[in-house]
Amino acid sequence: MLGIGIDIGGTNTKLVVVNRAGKALAHERFKTEACNGPASFLKRLGAAVGELRRDYGRQLVSIGMGAAGDVDPERGVLRFAPNLGWRNVKLTAPLEKLTGLPCAMENDANMAAWGAYEIELGRKFGDVLTLTLGTGIGSGMILGGKLYHGASGTAGEAGHMKIVPDGRLCGCGGKGCLEAYCGSRSILARARELIKNEAAFVRKYADPARPKFNTICLTRAAAAGHPAARRVWAETGHYLGCGLASLILVLNPGCVVLTGGVSRALKWFMPSLRKALCGQQIKTPFARVKIKISDDADLGSHGAALFGLERALK
Repeated sequence: MLGIGIDIGGTNTKLVVVNRAGKALAHERFKTEACNGPASFLKRLGAAVGELRRDYGRQLVSIGMGAAGDVDPERGVLRFAPNLGWRNVKLTAPLEKLTGLPCAMENDANMAAWGAYEIELGRKFGDVLTLTLGTGIGSGMILGGKLYHGASGTAGEAGHMKIVPDGRLCGCGGKGCLEAYCGSRSILARARELIKNEAAFVRKYADPARPKFNTICLTRAAAAGHPAARRVWAETGHYLGCGLASLILVLNPGCVVLTGGVSRALKWFMPSLRKALCGQQIKTPFARVKIKISDDADLGSHGAALFGLERALK
C-alpha cells in the first residue's frame, strides 16, 4: 500500500509517493501559482495526483497534505496562509472528490514532525519536538506517540514565542518573536547590519552556482573565518537556544529534531545553542534530551504521506 504526500509551498508544490517503510518511489512538483486562486491550484493538484494514480493504480490508498499556515485539520480547511494569501480555503474535500482518495491535512511543520517521528527516529521516542528552520520557524509536537494539535488545532507556533521583550519586528506584526531572530530573513537582516560591502561579500563567499546573499553564503563566510558571519551565527544559536530551552522545560521531549535550510549551519550555531541549554537552572529535562539535525529536504512531504497512510489504515 502506498500513500501520496503533498507539501504546498509558496513557490512550488511537491508530491511524493511513499511506501509504509517510508521509502520514496516517485517525486513530482509544479508551480503553486497561488495568485491564480485556490480553484486553479486544486485543478492542477488533482491532475498531478491523477498522473500518479495512472502509474500506481490501486496501490495508492491515501493522501496526506501539509501547508504553511493556520490549518483546521478536522475540517480540512486552510484558515490562513500568509505565504499564499489565502483565507478559509477548503482543500481536503475538493481533493477527495477529484481523486477518490481519502485526504488528511495538517500544518506543514506537523507533517515534518510526523516524518521525523517515523523516518528519522523510527518511533523510538514517544515525545518528539520538531522545529522547521527556514524563512519562518514552525514546530510540530508528537506527544505520547500522537500528533498534538491543542484546543483549536494551532499548537506549535513556536516561531512566535516572544524571546526578547519589545525586540525586533516580526513578519506577524509582533516584536521579539523567535522567528524575528532565527528565521533566515531575519538572520540575513542582522548580517547586513554588520557587513559593509554586500556585493564584495557575495563575490567572495557565495556559491558560484547561486551568487546570492543567503544563508549558504553566510555559512561559507563563517567557514572561511569571517568575524561578522561567525558572530551572526553565534547570536542565532543563542536565541534559538533560549527559545528551545523554554519549549524543553514545558514539553520535556525525548528528542528535538531541527530541519530546514538554516539547520545546515549547525556547526556555527550549535555551540552557542548548547551553551544556552546548559545555562538553565533546572537541569533534569536537558540531561537526556537528544538533539538531531535532519538532512532530509523532503521531510514534510514524506511525513505527510505516512500520516495519510496512518489515518487511512486505522
